[in-house]
Amino acid sequence: MTKANNTTRSPLKIVVTVIAVVVVILFVSAGFRISESSKGYSYEHSVREYVYPAESGRFGNLYEIAVRDMDKNTKYAPEVEECRALAFYYEQAVLEHAYRTTGNDGKADQFAERMEEYEGQLGSMSSRAEAARKAASD
Repeated sequence: MTKANNTTRSPLKIVVTVIAVVVVILFVSAGFRISESSKGYSYEHSVREYVYPAESGRFGNLYEIAVRDMDKNTKYAPEVEECRALAFYYEQAVLEHAYRTTGNDGKADQFAERMEEYEGQLGSMSSRAEAARKAASD
């Protein structure tokens, strides 16, 4: 009987080694992604990305942007703050309209009060409030 040469490697050992390396890389990558996701997401949309849907009457899109870009530690530009207030004003208007339609005036009044709070934050976007309210009832 002859001994196999120790310098040659079995194809099975090579495949197992490659798979082990790939698995380790995947676990490290997954750990990194989990740690990043625990920090939260902030898409940091630009001022233009806020102003365009606000001025074009796409309040649903504006609300979606505002929610995606929500980060309590972010200091937004004044224009963005006003657009965000308009987005949340629109959200409250939609909810207020829904509750009025179903006859729940008490709950609708709560949303109307929140709308007033956001209305005070609209600044230059206050001219869009009526359009947002109308869009909410359509």
